[in-house]
Amino acid sequence: MPGRIRDLIERRSIVALTYLNSLPRPLTFGLVMLLLLAGVATHGILAAIALGIVALFLVWLLYVGWPQMPRSGRVLRLLATLLVAGFAVNQLLR
Repeated sequence: MPGRIRDLIERRSIVALTYLNSLPRPLTFGLVMLLLLAGVATHGILAAIALGIVALFLVWLLYVGWPQMPRSGRVLRLLATLLVAGFAVNQLLR
């Protein structure tokens, strides 16, 4: 069952990953940075939503790339994802 779910998510992610790969890298990076900045610079629900979007994006990338990542890459990406998610919760509770 877990293998089937992973296969389904990976198949469904191919289109989105192909599209993201076709975009200029500064555009994707800039959008993520803009959402992070909006999440840090503002407070309340809007900040939590902006940071939540980034956290969900990072979770998705982490899940899809997990099998190919070295252990050190997994740890760093997981910590970054948890940090952004923690900031989102913090902004929501402010």
